[in-house]
Amino acid sequence: MGAGLAAVSLCASLRAGGYTGRLTVLGDEPCHPYDRPPLSKQFLAGDRGIAEIAVQPAQWYPDQGIDMRLGIPVAALDADTGRVELADGSALAADVLVLATGGRARRLTAPGSQAAMVLRTRADAEALRARLVPGARVLIAGAGLIGAEVAATATHRGCHVTLVDPNPLPMEQVLGPQAARALHAQHAAHGVTVIRGGVFAVEPGKVTLSTGDSVPADLVMAGIGIVPNVELAQDAGLDVDNGVLVDAGMRSSAPGVYAIGDIARVDGSAHRSEHWDNARRTADAAARSILGLPPEAWRAPWFWTDRYGTHLEMTGLYDPAAEAVPRGDIAAGAGSVFYVRDGRCVGAVSLDRPLDIRAAQRMIDRDVPVRAERLADEGTDLRKLLTNIRSDAPGG
Repeated sequence: MGAGLAAVSLCASLRAGGYTGRLTVLGDEPCHPYDRPPLSKQFLAGDRGIAEIAVQPAQWYPDQGIDMRLGIPVAALDADTGRVELADGSALAADVLVLATGGRARRLTAPGSQAAMVLRTRADAEALRARLVPGARVLIAGAGLIGAEVAATATHRGCHVTLVDPNPLPMEQVLGPQAARALHAQHAAHGVTVIRGGVFAVEPGKVTLSTGDSVPADLVMAGIGIVPNVELAQDAGLDVDNGVLVDAGMRSSAPGVYAIGDIARVDGSAHRSEHWDNARRTADAAARSILGLPPEAWRAPWFWTDRYGTHLEMTGLYDPAAEAVPRGDIAAGAGSVFYVRDGRCVGAVSLDRPLDIRAAQRMIDRDVPVRAERLADEGTDLRKLLTNIRSDAPGG
């Protein structure tokens, strides 16, 4: 249930693992699965078309023996019997059910804000792109990943952009202060008006902010996160708490029912990841469980964002208690910050330094000891650092 990247990845992993049985994918959108990251960037800018953001070519699905049933929402599921009811009145049954229903865009609640646009689906991106014309006055609520990427794309298309967020330094809790500061500074450097505040009311042609300011706006767009689509799971009696609770193999509280992608949260974990990489990893994990294979070793999480021609990557997690070790000059737009705690790298973030992130991923995955001074030294070859674990150990 769900026809996004997670569902396609699950099917691919099952086929790669030797599963020859029937696979059915149910999706409420009337189109084949597509990648979401380009929706706020290349697709929104008009630099990529529909075919270029497809997860797989249309012929891939019949070639893999996958029954795609698109444009029909799922109405209900019975976790005990495996019966699934569709909104058109039809029903089908399966031996294994996998929930991959993703999320929907969170909307503003201020008066008049029902007119605000959101960006979650391909249709949303097409509608938004039609409004991002040169000279348009665009107000974006939310300076997280989606809001900031849309701000960059709208600026590229010649719009006058105002970006509003209540946080003094958006993304700081995810990236750490140095990277968040470098990213956020890019908005003003590219002509975006940045205001700390919230949306109080939306009226035709203007937005009133919580600061009392009135901002002219031809278009309002909300980029304030998503709401996980867990209603089917809740109605079916599955355990749900900020996502469908699963074990490391993506098994839900109901036997034979799995959850993957944005809606899944591993029981005991403080976080529910909504990134592209997580969709693929959770799909792989579920496939291995279904096939009776042992789980793969844990790997450090990873995500990226692009804006104003800058590429950011992050791996691991930002730990406020960790030592922040800069390498290069991230404030100038080309550098990394490694987060080191107890002699181990626990996270890293970089601007236009993807090789630093590849090295950090391996450090985290292998749990190798590291010295902060060597990470900071631009003369240190990070690849060799990984092969000289013993000599790099603190005190070694």
